[in-house]
Amino acid sequence: MKQKSEQRTDQAIKLLLQTLERNVTDTGIILDEFEATHNDYELCYSKQYNALNAGHFALKDAIDKINDQFNKK
Repeated sequence: MKQKSEQRTDQAIKLLLQTLERNVTDTGIILDEFEATHNDYELCYSKQYNALNAGHFALKDAIDKINDQFNKK
């Protein structure tokens, strides 16, 4: 039972990382498009851009933290 629980947890971590990495890729593409179509002033004052940018980097931080913990084994 304990081993099965650990295996399921490993699978859940891998699935979570895949999902987060896919989201980082998707948000990165959208941010790049926004940056290509807006000037620096518009980027600084866009609530949408800044919110997505914050979320994008929070996802990257989460991936790094999960990988650090997962690789400590």
